[in-house]
This record gives sequence, C-alpha cells and structure tokens, in this order.
Amino acid sequence: MTNEDGRMQGVVLRAHSGHCRVLCEHREVDCRLRGRLKQGRQEARTVAVAGDRVELEMAPDGSTGVIEAVLPRTNKISRMSSKRDRGRVEQVLMANLDQVVVVQSVSRPDPVAGFVDRLLVAAERFEVDGVLCLNKVDLAPDVAAEARWSYYETFGCRVLRTSAETGEGVAEFGALLKGKTSLLLGASGTGKSSLLARATGMELRVGEVTEKTGLGRHTTTLTELFPLSEGGFIADSPGIRGFDAWDLEIAELRDAFPDFHEPGYQCRFTTCIHRDEPDCGVKAAVTAGRIPSWRLDAYLGMLKDLDQGRVDHSGQRRRRS
Repeated sequence: MTNEDGRMQGVVLRAHSGHCRVLCEHREVDCRLRGRLKQGRQEARTVAVAGDRVELEMAPDGSTGVIEAVLPRTNKISRMSSKRDRGRVEQVLMANLDQVVVVQSVSRPDPVAGFVDRLLVAAERFEVDGVLCLNKVDLAPDVAAEARWSYYETFGCRVLRTSAETGEGVAEFGALLKGKTSLLLGASGTGKSSLLARATGMELRVGEVTEKTGLGRHTTTLTELFPLSEGGFIADSPGIRGFDAWDLEIAELRDAFPDFHEPGYQCRFTTCIHRDEPDCGVKAAVTAGRIPSWRLDAYLGMLKDLDQGRVDHSGQRRRRS
C-alpha cells in the first residue's frame, strides 16, 4: 500500500536496536528508523515494535528501506521494564493485536500461582481478548482437569487443553489463530514454540526444560511476528516469569477482574478495593464459595505490588504517562 506522499506501508515483524524487519507488499524488507524518530525523551524502550504499522521509503534498488513514521496503534501489550529502570520505562511487547494467548503448562514447569491471572489482567487492561491454553496435558491429566482452570470460563475467558506431544487440542489451537493477530505469552518451557510448530508447521527454535530447576531455557529473545499461511499473524514472545502491566492504577486492577464486578456491587463503599474494607461483597463471595480464594489471593498479590511500585527508589511517585 502507498499513501499520498508516495510512502509505502508495512507491518513490523521484528524490531531491535533501531532496525526492523518489515512485511511490505508480500515481501520482507530490512529497514532502519529515521533518526528523528529516536530523538527526545524516550518513555518507551523501543520506538517501533512487532505489530506496528509503519510508513517507509524504499531504497532505489528496493533492497532496504527507512521507516519515516510509526502509525497510531489500536492497542498494545506492555509491561514495566527491568528493575534497573525502576519501573519508569515502558516495555511494549507488541502492538495492534486481536488476542493474547496465555500458555501455561500443567507440568514441567508446574503452574505458578497467580501467573495466569497477571497475564489475563494485562489483556483486560489493554482491551485485548484473553485465551488460556493449558499445554502438556498428557503429562498431568489430573492437573489439567482441576476445577480452577474451568473457573476462568465463568467470566468469558476461553480455555483450551493441548498437547504438542499427543496432538490433543492442536487443531483447535490452530483454528483459534486463523485470521487473527495473536501474541503467545508464557514462561520458558511451557511449550509455546512446540505447540505453535505443530499447529502451523512453522519451524521455531524449541528449548528443553532443565532437570535441575524444572524451568525452560529461553529460545525466543525478542517478540517476533510471523505471517500465517491461512491468514493472520502469530507472535512468539520471550519466556517470562513475571509480568507487571504498565501504567496500571488500583481502580483499573480492580476492574480487570471481571468476576469481581457483580459481587463488588454489594460492597458498602463504592471505592472498595476488596482488601481491608468492612462489608466487602467480593470477600463475602469468597467466603460463600462463589469466588475461589486463590483468585482473591492473586488479586491481592498484584495490589501489593502496585502499592510498592507507586514509589520508586528515590521516593518519587511513578509518573503516569
């Protein structure tokens, strides 16, 4: 596609250190960012990320290009950057996506309490559909059948059970990706790359789970977007062991738990954050068994992290962008 200025448009497949791989008119082109795009204060770690729509000018021979503009994003998934930045720099993982697919293995590595909830909160925060994919179900069928996973379906989260080893759920997983732009998120070793390879035929690097830690080695180092043969894109992200959504306020965290909405209407205070307040409808729902206690624990863990993150090491409140 070419705009009125004669610039071509494309989609960023991969971005690193000011260089991007861009899909433009059915071919991939190596591009660099125009210098002025990197000038001024940088509040995000990268200017362009996988999924960004960009305008570029091609070299005369058509072999390379220069990105002149990054077009406005419809949405994004981003988190607080590493501790060395004190949480003041946004790390955007991907832009312009339809859904986040959270991949959680039921064994090797074992599920981590609250991890799925954090990723689904990020999807809710940025108004992206969230899907939970339970992988490696052949290793622990009893864990895969636990009621906690089906609970996510009660507030509209789709749950798939898959095994790249046996093929269970692989066709359903592939159908989920067709025609959509999806981001796979999960810890290293949960089998994201293996599952994706079996569902789409794409050959990606596959890591092994170490015997010593039970955790996977990182095989993906950057979020990279891959075009799918049947339409759409899939992004395989680096394995993560923690996730704090960027620019999340306490009220937004509360609202990102859809199952808290209805019982929340029974709270005495409209500002109730379901922690220490009396006559809390959410805590009453937990007591009555309508909300599992682990779900409230996941929320309170994120709430605690938010409270701690609101003040950086210098004692200054984190500035909301």
